[in-house]
Amino acid sequence: MAPMRPNEPVLVGVGQHVHRPEDGPVPTLVEMMTTAALRAGGDAGPGVLDDLAWIGVPKGAWTHPDPGREVATVVGAPDAHTVLAEVGISQQEVIDVALAAVRDGIGVALVVGAEVNHGSTAGAAAAVGEARRATVEPDEHLTSHDLGISAVEVNHLFVDPPTVYAVLENAFASAQGWDEAEHRRHLGELTAAFASIAAWNPYAWRRDAPSAEAILEPSPDNRMIAEPYTKLCCSNLRVNQAAALLFTTVDGARAARIPENQWLFPLGTAFCNHAVPVVQRVDLGRSIVARSAGRRAMALAEVQPHDLDHVDLYSCFPAAVQITAGELGIPLDRKLTVTGGMTFAGGPLNSYVLHSLAAMAEVLRNDPGAIGLVTSVSGFLTKFGAGVWSTDPARRDGWRHEDVTAEAKAADSPRRETDDPGDDVAVVAGTVTHSRDGARTSVEVVETPEGVRSLRTTPRSGHRDRRT
Repeated sequence: MAPMRPNEPVLVGVGQHVHRPEDGPVPTLVEMMTTAALRAGGDAGPGVLDDLAWIGVPKGAWTHPDPGREVATVVGAPDAHTVLAEVGISQQEVIDVALAAVRDGIGVALVVGAEVNHGSTAGAAAAVGEARRATVEPDEHLTSHDLGISAVEVNHLFVDPPTVYAVLENAFASAQGWDEAEHRRHLGELTAAFASIAAWNPYAWRRDAPSAEAILEPSPDNRMIAEPYTKLCCSNLRVNQAAALLFTTVDGARAARIPENQWLFPLGTAFCNHAVPVVQRVDLGRSIVARSAGRRAMALAEVQPHDLDHVDLYSCFPAAVQITAGELGIPLDRKLTVTGGMTFAGGPLNSYVLHSLAAMAEVLRNDPGAIGLVTSVSGFLTKFGAGVWSTDPARRDGWRHEDVTAEAKAADSPRRETDDPGDDVAVVAGTVTHSRDGARTSVEVVETPEGVRSLRTTPRSGHRDRRT
């Protein structure tokens, strides 16, 4: 085993909480976060939360200005430095900031996130009430300056996640040379495999493990959203879930007498904020941000894809999983999640990776010496983060991390776009959307002979269509 440096950051405590519809009155946002934080403290051991000095919260679908301050106060650390990461900041970047904080001497850091948006008007009202009562602002904001959405996309309303990811899905399938039957088979195998993992996850939102056929076949409870995606192919954001991660250093963990078999070391992490709108991307079935950040995280950790014993690929939609796996050289026929993914395990907005890393920590603790990869996505595969973890420390130099945004930007050549491409265009990729009232619309990314991109939307009627 490699030597451990005194200030090397380690993950020492994880906590998750799920409140399902049958569990009674819905807790508030702060109550959900606090429960997860206390569980992370209990996982680390007595007294660890007493030294909490930094708390980071990824912003969700809520309006509370600084929930971290209230959580810190409840757990006994009212003077902790609070950080709010706005939507558009990848969860890996928040985790990296926490790791750097403890490495640089902050003591103990907590990253916690939650959503409370299922099944209760009272719960929603309580969340609004929390926000109105709160008068403080966080000590620090992490702000995203570019969400990677273009004027053409806004003008054509090409901002609906299922629609955009269905276009990416069909571009990927076309690049593989799959016909409709092959595409359906691959999609069914992938989504059913994720559902089967969620069935064993005690913190999963949905644990009934529907079959591939049930997932892909439209029904009154599983309507078609954007071909080939039914509702059960899409991220489930309406959940009541929270997760927390507790970090300190090797010296801090020893001082707190946390058993070494509880520790998880970051070996290499990277993120990429090269935000290119979908319509401008050279190849819609690939991702330069996933390739840049994912491969760099593995390189920093000194591992290859075949060294990864466990992985959790960010799974808002199947396209994200498949494109990421392709970019990182990870076979699609292996186990690709430790949670069950964002349809079945649940997809709390902007904090799913806290759940996937918490689950990965449990997996790696039960498999000492194994190596795990956790990835994160912001937007439409617009930004990307990756972290490689193990119960063993890094082979040399400790935790290494990089922002590879500039590198990815230098290697990319986004296409120009226009609102008026004319009639002489080729279809790059597309989908057909299905609204609740039965209306269908063809949505296509198109390209002129000069390589300029645009969007075309056309009302459809009649038979079910599939565009690739």
